[in-house]
Amino acid sequence: MAVTDSAIRPQTYDLRSILQLSLPAHVTAWVDGGWRPAWLISRLHCGDGWIGLVQYTAVTGHEHTLRLPIDRLAPPN
Repeated sequence: MAVTDSAIRPQTYDLRSILQLSLPAHVTAWVDGGWRPAWLISRLHCGDGWIGLVQYTAVTGHEHTLRLPIDRLAPPN
């Protein structure tokens, strides 16, 4: 079963809350099937939309750096 954006984030989500952050910034990222604290290191606009380079600590304790669509990021709680 695929997870759709509407299942992850409320439809009222405004991307400006991520795009207006000063970098680097604390964010919450949808990774490994859940929301995890992360650092937003950079943003890039490409043909498919906005991509964020984020760094987070996985459940295993290892740090990961990866690119995620901006719609999988949220301001920190």
